[in-house]
Amino acid sequence: MTESNQIWAPYLSVIRNGGDLPRLHYTVKHTRVSPYLEMQADSLHGNGTYEDGQARLEVNPYVRFFSIFDPLLTSEDLGYEEFEQALSDIMLHVLADLDLKMGMCRHDFYIRFFMRDMEQGVFGGANELAVFSVTEKRMAAEWLLSFYRTNDASVSLLGAVHAVLPDCEIYIREGEEFVFYMRQPWEETAEKKLRYLIRLFLPLSCLCTIHWTKTYGVVGYEDTMQLEDFVLA
Repeated sequence: MTESNQIWAPYLSVIRNGGDLPRLHYTVKHTRVSPYLEMQADSLHGNGTYEDGQARLEVNPYVRFFSIFDPLLTSEDLGYEEFEQALSDIMLHVLADLDLKMGMCRHDFYIRFFMRDMEQGVFGGANELAVFSVTEKRMAAEWLLSFYRTNDASVSLLGAVHAVLPDCEIYIREGEEFVFYMRQPWEETAEKKLRYLIRLFLPLSCLCTIHWTKTYGVVGYEDTMQLEDFVLA
């Protein structure tokens, strides 16, 4: 079954995109439904609605959790529909969260811990980190974990910068100075991301230079030695 046909996929999608989980609501029909209804739909995402910032996805909890929901939900109109819907929504959120945690390996937990530390300001740069998306924070945390495992700051920095800022080229001049070549005009958000990554991987004493659009020609790096593409100093 594809991810789009699983009722837990929207929960994971909201987390990945930094959305607000309380705005995702699972709705269950008040009438008893077939356990095979979920497999008949081309995409359960298409069965949802999005209004006023609230995402509502109609699901069938009997597919996996019949023993849990069978005693709770009834097809009879006893006047408790609103309560049943609220209870179902809460329980489905809890079950979805348990699904994600049970599927996590040690690596995933390490990444979560690093992301938490980054957001709590353990590595500084709270203003710069604020411009990162959740996906970009995760990519930075992935390379931070690699740094702790290998103790190779240069490789980890290059990997993180290329993942978050693919337009940036990095050259190491004489083994001491890092030269960052941003192939775009100056942009505040991009600079904040770059400076945060520099702070994350390099010591304060390390020499760093950032060039925007144009750069110096670096001997040994042919890409920087193109005519009309560099400044000779």
